[in-house]
Amino acid sequence: MTHIEKYKEDAYNCLHCRLCTFTWTFPNEKGVWPKGSFQSTCPSGEKYKFEAYFGGGKSWLARAALEGKVSLTDPAIIDILYACPTCGSCQQQCTLEDPEVGYRHRIMNLIEALRADAVKAGLGPLSKQKAFGVHVGKEHNPYMELHKDRLNWLSPDVKLPEKAETVYYVGCTSSYRQKELAKATVDVFQKIGLDFTIMKDEWCCASPLLRTGQWETSWVSAKDVAQHNVNEAAKAGAKRIVTTCAGCFRAWKKDYFEEYEDVLNAKHSFEVVHTTQLLDQLLKEGKIKPTKEVKMMVTYHDPCHLGRHMGVYDAPRTLLQAIPGMELVEMPRTRENAWCCGSGGGVKSGYPDWALEIAGERIKEAEALGVEAIVSACPFCERNLADAVSKYGSKLKIYDVIELLIQSLAKGTLVLQAS
Repeated sequence: MTHIEKYKEDAYNCLHCRLCTFTWTFPNEKGVWPKGSFQSTCPSGEKYKFEAYFGGGKSWLARAALEGKVSLTDPAIIDILYACPTCGSCQQQCTLEDPEVGYRHRIMNLIEALRADAVKAGLGPLSKQKAFGVHVGKEHNPYMELHKDRLNWLSPDVKLPEKAETVYYVGCTSSYRQKELAKATVDVFQKIGLDFTIMKDEWCCASPLLRTGQWETSWVSAKDVAQHNVNEAAKAGAKRIVTTCAGCFRAWKKDYFEEYEDVLNAKHSFEVVHTTQLLDQLLKEGKIKPTKEVKMMVTYHDPCHLGRHMGVYDAPRTLLQAIPGMELVEMPRTRENAWCCGSGGGVKSGYPDWALEIAGERIKEAEALGVEAIVSACPFCERNLADAVSKYGSKLKIYDVIELLIQSLAKGTLVLQAS
């Protein structure tokens, strides 16, 4: 158990207070508790109704493994390890996360380390998760698609320079599944006059491997994948990496540079920004100005990897509020307390029906507001929410922020040249 040893302190520091099992908010200045102050927060715990499936339970599982009371080769624990979207809500609610004393209970790292040790011991991952790990090794994407087709979505009319200081890292989901998002991103970047390019040999960001414990296996090495991307970005002249995918954003900004630096050895000096952050900056500088009305009432879904994992909450909302005619209404569980879309942590591949159940709860929450659409800022969220809308017969529409923004930057819109 080489990986969970690193997080031994976290395993033993869990007080088992159970605050990781729900979201909560303080009463206002008059002592009145807001409506919905206490709500469910953990998709895994709510589904399986057993303590081990909550964040605190997994902390105690790690403790038992460290003491030899539980074996990570026991098939009885595979669901406990993998039936979790690693949304990070348990860590968000944890009372031990105190910025003043500098302690951060690393429940997410502990869960992923447990998975990595289980994979090393031969227990994990689940068969479908192993399949996408194998394919990342073969074709550099988890979708079983051919690597040579990765840029097929890009129109031949789009001429990009060989090198540029800004590199748009497309990601696997936008390249192979949510192609319209990739096209819209390129369209917006061209409209605002941004000097950018795309890596010729882009590989998976390695996030799916890190999340499912496939760090170093006979079929793939997360380190090789991450190092390849860093080297390719350098060849493209990058000083800034921009990505539309929340998972890719976390991988480039946090996993490569900080969280898994010892595993990946892919530290770099690139500035890493999400597309919403870049466009929000240009909006505030007056370099873009949405002018065409898009009359619609929407709610915004915070992607776990963009919100809780990386602290980006305001930029997507600012962009939506800047679109004329757009009305933004918040769901009860929002920002750091947002309910997960259900597709992360390998759940979409390992537990596809359950992934849709989780998304279905989010859809009900949005429908109760009377909105027309759920807007997010991650192609993985967009995909799973759209699949759930189809399954449950909802009338809600699902968009990415940039897909609505581009409608307001149509022909005739004042767009100032970006430097």
